[in-house]
This record gives sequence, structure tokens and C-alpha cells, in this order.
Amino acid sequence: MRGQGAQDRIPVLCSPAKSNMIELYEQSEGETDMLKLILRGVTIEEISSTLVQQNGGSYIAMHQGKTLAELQPGMNEVVFQISQHLSLEEFQVLHDGIVSISEATGAEIDETKCQLGYLQNGDKAYLISNWDDWKQFLVSAKLKTLEGQNVIVKKENGEQLGAGLLAEFTTAVNPFRITSCTLITLFGDKKIEGTQLTVEPAGQFG
Repeated sequence: MRGQGAQDRIPVLCSPAKSNMIELYEQSEGETDMLKLILRGVTIEEISSTLVQQNGGSYIAMHQGKTLAELQPGMNEVVFQISQHLSLEEFQVLHDGIVSISEATGAEIDETKCQLGYLQNGDKAYLISNWDDWKQFLVSAKLKTLEGQNVIVKKENGEQLGAGLLAEFTTAVNPFRITSCTLITLFGDKKIEGTQLTVEPAGQFG
């Protein structure tokens, strides 16, 4: 990925490469295609979720003041028009919110036009059906690029737990998450453990 500002963004389409490299799909200039997910068998009035908010005469999916998707009510269905330029955390918020709405209302999820990319084995990755596999693929690839680099390890709530050179890490599945990291610091090796850690690139070592 090019530049520090891009590394927290999800590549919307990845080639089903046989190597560990992630190749970004380059959109044509001016292209405005959105990802589309449809909830069938539900009306907008039946949806009760903190994710969905009314904005004048329209509905949006919002998180921390940012619009993640525009909702288009239809005849017994609701269409989510989703921005392609979201972070992993923002896609996670949409995933969790849509699954919660579907479970609460019994709505059927149609995500045939909500492909995020390809998994390493070439399978198509979608926002709902195999989200955890997609997240694991992206986060694992990112962590491998950070090995030997200066990083900051945080709790899920943002509290910093340590900083140093990333030596190794351990993950768990269902859901996929980082459970431990070993850092090389000025004072020796430091192992950090937690239920869901976050690893971010740091500035200067120390």
C-alpha cells in the first residue's frame, strides 16, 4: 500500500494472487460506483438500530459523525449504498449493524453486489457471509509487513499498552483478533496479551 495514509484503508478489490502480496484495484478517475447490499422482507420503518439515522427526508448509516452508507427504502426492502472508501473498522461497524438488523427483523441479506475483494485462495469476499475470513486475510497481511517495524499496541478502547519493534504476534479466530504481541524495546523483549489488541505503525523508536 502506498503511503501511511493509505494503510488503514481496505483495498476494495484484490486480485486472487497466489502470493502473499495484495494488489490494489485502481479505480478510474471520476468513478463513483458504490457497493450495494439489499435487506429483503423489511421496511425502513421496521428497522430500529443506532446505525441508521434519518437525515431530513433520507436515511443514512452513520458512525462517529461519518456517513458509511446511504439507505434507499423500497417495496418491502432497503438498499444500502455503501462507500468503497471505508476503513476496516468502519466496514466492521456496517457488518455488525446489518447482521443485527437482519436477526432482529428476519430480513434476508442480498450481498451479490457487495463484493469486497478476493481471499488468498481466490474465493470472492463479501461484507457479511465470509467477512471474518476477509478480515483475517487483510490483518494478517498487514501484520506481516509490520514485523521488524516500530509499532504501538493498544487495547480495543484505544489505551496504549506498549511500543517497540514487532517481533511476533498471535491471533485467534471466531472472531478473528490479535491476542498477543512480542515487542523488542530499549529494555528488552516485552510480551503483551489481550482479548483484542490493535497494532499500529509508530513514529520514532523509543
